[in-house]
Amino acid sequence: MAEKPVSLPRAIIGGTPLLGQLTGIGHYTRQLVTALQAHELLAELKLWGDVSFIDSDVASPPSVGNDSDEPIEISQPFFAAVKRPIRARAARSYAASWVYSRITERVAAARLAPYARTHLYHSPNFILPRYEGPKVVTIHDLSVLRFPEFHRRPMVELCERGIHRAVAEGAQIITDAQLVRNEVMEQFGLPGDRVTAVHLAPDVRCRPRSAMECRSVLANFGLTYRSFYLCVGTIEPRKNLLRTFEAYRAGRQAGLFEWPLVVVGAPGWKSAREHEALNALCADGLAVYLRYLDDTSLHQLYSATGLLVFPSLYEGFGLPAIEAQASGSRVLTSRGSTMAEFANSSALLVDPEDTDAIRSGLHEGYAHLQSTVTDKASRTWKQVAIETAAVYYKTHA
Repeated sequence: MAEKPVSLPRAIIGGTPLLGQLTGIGHYTRQLVTALQAHELLAELKLWGDVSFIDSDVASPPSVGNDSDEPIEISQPFFAAVKRPIRARAARSYAASWVYSRITERVAAARLAPYARTHLYHSPNFILPRYEGPKVVTIHDLSVLRFPEFHRRPMVELCERGIHRAVAEGAQIITDAQLVRNEVMEQFGLPGDRVTAVHLAPDVRCRPRSAMECRSVLANFGLTYRSFYLCVGTIEPRKNLLRTFEAYRAGRQAGLFEWPLVVVGAPGWKSAREHEALNALCADGLAVYLRYLDDTSLHQLYSATGLLVFPSLYEGFGLPAIEAQASGSRVLTSRGSTMAEFANSSALLVDPEDTDAIRSGLHEGYAHLQSTVTDKASRTWKQVAIETAAVYYKTHA
């Protein structure tokens, strides 16, 4: 690594994704913030909530082999007790969302203005307040533009506004994968020096585990080590679950495999058909639906599954795939996708729009069960933080 510049950047990072139950972007924000702090890549790091700064002294990244999943405590009791329910209500109502976003934007513009000359602002979740200083925005994917029907209207408008503002105001843009980098450059006609792909990394706690190490979660859900399929992700149309469920049922009816299908994920937008198909599988004793799991249980399932099934139609990166690989498990995922960028040699790449191909992949994973996969070293969040900090330096170039 090149020697660090004498003057480290000062950064304000949007911390709203850290408030409440962590989603994919919340995990991204937490891992990035803790890695930037742990490796002293910034002179100062501040976290911005919707209308005020929040405590940036978040927990350090867990060490390898540590399965502790203590939640991050944000020392803002008023924020947590009062503002979080307001934000949740706004997310459910278009009118409330419109009013809330306008109010918070004005407050943010006024309170962030004094930092414009000394700090860059990094938005990890598309949302970019008015800020006169240097800006960095992570655009995880363009699903709000490509598949707006899969998202709530307030979210589409909020993310679209943030993306267009980032482009118009000269922000440096980070994507999670080269495929999305190419999409952003083509969509907005941006030069290569404006958009940087920074691959994500698995949680440090993702590692191969023996059957004995996974015994608690296996016993809880009546599963057998390396003898079940696993799907992880929000239940929504772009995850391609209808084809996955159809392929799985067809394979079971044809006697191609006998493993149960374990599905982990919260209900998403317009997912009634997916839930209907999943409920039917569960009613027939073929599937188990676990909704939301704590990190410890999820990490054990990643290690214990015979095959992670993740043939998504569109992803900005696909963390479940890289975390299952880091846990020593085989992955079935989409050919030509962002997941294919980091897939190891044991991965099964299929056409996600071909139900028969998915069924064949399920059979391949069942019929040729592999031992722990260790042929590709896992990327680390230290690397992610170093490459992200390099983008921060571009804002001063």
